Amino acid sequence: MNETWFKFSSSETLHVCISGNGSRHILLLHGFAASLHTWDDLLPFFDPDMFTLHLIDLKGHGKSLKPVGGNYSPVHFARMINSYIECKGLRNLTLIGHSLGGAVSLIMALELTVITALVLIGAPAFPQKIPVFMRFLAIPFIGPAVTTAIPARFIAKGGLNSVFFNHELITKHHLERYARFYQKVGNILGLARTVRQIIPTAHLGIIEKIKAITIPVLLIWGNNDRVVGKWQGEKLHALLPDSRLVVIPECGHNPHEEQPQNTFDIISNFLSSLDFKNNNRI
Repeated sequence: MNETWFKFSSSETLHVCISGNGSRHILLLHGFAASLHTWDDLLPFFDPDMFTLHLIDLKGHGKSLKPVGGNYSPVHFARMINSYIECKGLRNLTLIGHSLGGAVSLIMALELTVITALVLIGAPAFPQKIPVFMRFLAIPFIGPAVTTAIPARFIAKGGLNSVFFNHELITKHHLERYARFYQKVGNILGLARTVRQIIPTAHLGIIEKIKAITIPVLLIWGNNDRVVGKWQGEKLHALLPDSRLVVIPECGHNPHEEQPQNTFDIISNFLSSLDFKNNNRI
């Protein structure tokens, strides 16, 4: 995997990893309090000779910079990723976005014509109650201070319990993946800045424009998602002109980690159907 960096501004640099050398380009965006490593269980299923995967740490997450102040809204995140796409000259691009990354992907799909397909996994598009951990973290000074005092492994375990339906599927690799993220004060502060702007007024205006997204969209939801209920997927499915909704039984908010093989098969079938449709048009 090739590790690189994308400089958006003097204080905003995104961490990027590129995997594979295939002709089909896919860009993957993780959710809140995660990093590009959320896709580690899914990556092995992609044929590197067929796909080129672009994995990006959102601002304030992973190894991307976490400047004090500035814009941490989903709209700004979309602007940064759009700039990366334009800089790389990517075309016929498929976006895969989970949770917050899915919300960002929706915004991007409204702005870039080079995005030709969209996969949204447990993506919030409509106002809902924010999880307790996020609400606490958003409290100025107190939230980040208390969070940094809690053992990282304890926070990671609690977070994984909330996003997995079957807790027996949580491995030590999952725990390490998230625990290392909570070990640094800078990461906690980056998350706090993000959560305070996660549902900005500008984002609410996006809802009215969803019907304008005419590209094929695959919606994947865990039937037992306790973070972003499947009602969000059902509502999106009703609004999007060309969408399909797949609900995975006995699965929580992170299907790509809890059931990676099943999730990949669903994505692969979707991409194959697009190829079939496009070939019939020729």
